[in-house]
Amino acid sequence: MIGSFRLPISVTSSGDTTAPTITTATVEDANPDKLVVVFSEVVTITNTTGLTITGAATPTLSAPTGSGTNTITFTLSTALTNGQSVTLDVSSSNTIKDAANNSLAATTKAITNNVAAVSSYEAETTSYINRVNTDIGSVINEAYIDTVYSQLKADASLANLLFWIDYKGGMKKDASNFISKTYDLSSSLNDPIQSLGSKQPIFDSTIKFDGNDDSLDTPSVLDIPVGGTIYVRFIPEIFDKLILGKSGNASVYLKLHSSSEIRLQSNSFSFLSWQSLNITLNTEVDLFIQRSSDGYTLFLNGTSYGEKLVTGDFLTDLIGSYAVASRGLKGGIDRVALFNEILTPAKMNNLIAL
Repeated sequence: MIGSFRLPISVTSSGDTTAPTITTATVEDANPDKLVVVFSEVVTITNTTGLTITGAATPTLSAPTGSGTNTITFTLSTALTNGQSVTLDVSSSNTIKDAANNSLAATTKAITNNVAAVSSYEAETTSYINRVNTDIGSVINEAYIDTVYSQLKADASLANLLFWIDYKGGMKKDASNFISKTYDLSSSLNDPIQSLGSKQPIFDSTIKFDGNDDSLDTPSVLDIPVGGTIYVRFIPEIFDKLILGKSGNASVYLKLHSSSEIRLQSNSFSFLSWQSLNITLNTEVDLFIQRSSDGYTLFLNGTSYGEKLVTGDFLTDLIGSYAVASRGLKGGIDRVALFNEILTPAKMNNLIAL
């Protein structure tokens, strides 16, 4: 009988001995007070022991959620700000473990800070942007709008602003650049519209009108108040055309009659005429008309051409157009504004400079 013997057997453990690691640590702009940490595997966490934030103006961590997943979200005691550089420091006393009870090792992880810079825009700019951006197909030059509001505030004219549209501001246009709406910067929200495609002006480095029946129509009439100023920046391509008009009323208009004459007419008075002007085609013209209790005064490119004594209102609701077809402006309108104040020469020059 052959004697029995035993061979030595080597036993190797097949259990999980790999500790979890941090994949990413991120704070997003939408939730600047939340730190989201993604791990290499599912983990559990008991509390925030052993976890600290280091860096500039560091917040503390609390209220971890997501235990039992690979993503743990922590609440920061103070929200991160744009550009704030911080790091997640993990000590060996942390309570984060995987399903096999392997603990997260001591480590550090730079936190990705996706918090955007806080806008330095005026409050009015932000409100205007939010209003315009809700309209599908709208476009807006945000920085320019903020420049306008800032200037109006600096001149103490914002409270007196009754209307302002601007080709650099907000507008709604189609793929062919035909404009169906522009947006009023004033609190009146008197947004000019044109729903009829054949009458829509086109955006071409300005709001360009065809000289026939293109028009932007204001829902409410613009009335130059006593002690008020209307301002139009336009670029004429031909003379004897109407800049502003009144729907259904051929007796109301602001007209570029010739290179040397501007006319203003209303139901309340026969046309007023300012002459000896020097208007050049295809060149920007900044026109201001101020109304006093005695009459109307014209300023052209900052120069006064005198007051015409008359009483009566001037009401308009057609921009770039007139009650009679084919008499509307041939050229562009950069802006139209209305103020409940007599603008000083300095204020007019500030607006011209925009």
